[in-house]
Amino acid sequence: MRRSPLILLALLPALLLVPGASGAGPWLGTAAEGLGYTAVVRDGATTVAGESGSLTLRGAWGLPRVTLNGEVGGLSADGRVLVLGERFSPTGELRPESSFTVVRTNPPRVTRTVTLRGDFGFDALSPHGRWLYLIQHVSARNLLSYRVRAYDLAHGRLLARVVADKRQRDWVMEGYPLARAAAAGGRWVYTLYGNGNNYPFVHALDTVSRTAVCIGLPWDWTADRAEIDRATLTVEGGKLAVGDRFLLDRATFRVTKR
Repeated sequence: MRRSPLILLALLPALLLVPGASGAGPWLGTAAEGLGYTAVVRDGATTVAGESGSLTLRGAWGLPRVTLNGEVGGLSADGRVLVLGERFSPTGELRPESSFTVVRTNPPRVTRTVTLRGDFGFDALSPHGRWLYLIQHVSARNLLSYRVRAYDLAHGRLLARVVADKRQRDWVMEGYPLARAAAAGGRWVYTLYGNGNNYPFVHALDTVSRTAVCIGLPWDWTADRAEIDRATLTVEGGKLAVGDRFLLDRATFRVTKR
């Protein structure tokens, strides 16, 4: 059952007590099922099962959560690559190390385990699973302070350059992920972020070119907070519908009211 965003916000106070800055959102941990897969942890191992079969991994792993509304990610658009995140119990401290398991789905087999120094969470995958996008937390005092990074799964390396909107160098944004949609083929991934102290915005990630655009929405966050928290994203041809309020032109990023 999908939980309401308000309930989930109550369950994640450590993420929301302090302001943050970036064009993406906090790492929300993992789920036991989604996208046609299950990840069952028992006796120190995880059994991952899907339509094409199953495999068992040492350790505790899960399907990455990508929004407060319970949406799950980790599967490439072509269905051939699945990324699992480590299960962990939040302590309020940054993890010194983060790991991800990369699985080829048909037949299921592990192709790579990614281990990075620092606190990283899953964000998105490129259509064929070449690029893994991660959210890097950089401050234990401010858990909403983060950067989007790209990891090259073909060559096993984390790119030094942060993925950010180059047009918005002076626009500091903060928020938590509420809804997500992907364009056909999976190149563009759109995420709606809410913020109790500022305007919501859409983070548009081009997972092929490793670039991002952040688009602010002229939405009264003081009066319409509950509606913002419930909003959905829907790709409608060349437009992205944001709830019942706005249409975003996917080519120009211009926002109009519905």
